[in-house]
Amino acid sequence: MIAIGEAMTPHARAKAGSDQAPVFAPLAVLVSCALLVLAQLYLAITIAPVIGEKLGAGGPAAAAALGTTYALAYGFGFLIFGPLSDRYGRKPVLVPGMAVLAISTAGLAAASSLPMVAVLRTLQGLLAASFSTVALAYVAEALPPRWRSTGIGAMSTAFLSAGILGQVFAQAVAEALGWRWVFGIAAPALLIAALAMAVILIEPTRSGPPASLAQKYRELARLAVQRELVLPNVASFPVLLSFVAMYAALGPLLRTQFGLDDTGVLLVRLAGLPAMLLAPLAGWLVGRHGATRVAIAGYLLAAVGLAAEAVSVAAPWALVIASVVFVLGIATIVPAVIALIGSRGGTSRAGALALNGLYVFAGASCGPLVAQLPVGFTGLMLGLAALLMIAAALMAISTRRVADVSV
Repeated sequence: MIAIGEAMTPHARAKAGSDQAPVFAPLAVLVSCALLVLAQLYLAITIAPVIGEKLGAGGPAAAAALGTTYALAYGFGFLIFGPLSDRYGRKPVLVPGMAVLAISTAGLAAASSLPMVAVLRTLQGLLAASFSTVALAYVAEALPPRWRSTGIGAMSTAFLSAGILGQVFAQAVAEALGWRWVFGIAAPALLIAALAMAVILIEPTRSGPPASLAQKYRELARLAVQRELVLPNVASFPVLLSFVAMYAALGPLLRTQFGLDDTGVLLVRLAGLPAMLLAPLAGWLVGRHGATRVAIAGYLLAAVGLAAEAVSVAAPWALVIASVVFVLGIATIVPAVIALIGSRGGTSRAGALALNGLYVFAGASCGPLVAQLPVGFTGLMLGLAALLMIAAALMAISTRRVADVSV
């Protein structure tokens, strides 16, 4: 074995080491962390009304304090932690970020007023941003090349599944133990996640000296006005906006119009989970048909689902089926847009994805407030469907500026 190793070139030895790098343990840790972190965003959909009632605030104020603050801070945090991890490494950002996120989450469990909740949710969202883009960069650098697409697919599925599981977790815990325990249980889980990353993750080696922070921020400024990225980024804005707003409006409708109890609402939310788990299929379709075509198909499918919900308000079974169609569309859009932005970003993939994340979660921050608009459920669904149709058109127009790249 020594003789063979000595006969190998340095490049061959590096490649062999890369191919033999551990896969399962770090990927299992990162997927679990992705579920925990993203669940913190979506739990606001179900517990905002509960917290508003307990702390004596109205629906819009509670939705803004729980959802809008977190999502906005989360989106802007991408622009902070992405360059920091490029400069100082992935693990030095992931581990401390998760540890401090656990502390801020524990603080929410003891919050005594809605302004305090809003401040802590802003801090929580900012710290949560230290995970997502940095973890995707870690997967792309640390896993063996033949496992990287699988790893990114697994992470994307976890990000999407958290949209359903976060709602279900928060509703179940709030009903059984009270809303404070939603954060009281999440805090130690996040701390365990930080310890697991500290023990299991190995900082990937990178070639060449790291660029300075000033260089990274100049690169972000250039990407922000790059023509082939602007239209897809704008098209990304209504994706999570529509997801958050739809589910925020669906729960009250199911209770008031159909008389469903908490268990029934929980089951309706869970109905969308199988559609989320089909996200890896979208990645396969991107490889065959191109990211732009798959993204446009996803937008149209999600818009059809919302339009079907708008006309299904008298039949609960039809409403559930339509909501699953909508979720399937969202599960198609997200991996396709990640592939599209990544390919068009070229050597600036990480920065391009960070900017796209800002658009996506700026949209998510508007979702709780949009759900409060006095337009009725049918009007809201049709408005959201129209936004997704416009987004599909923007994606189609963007192909005239740059050739689509299959990933």
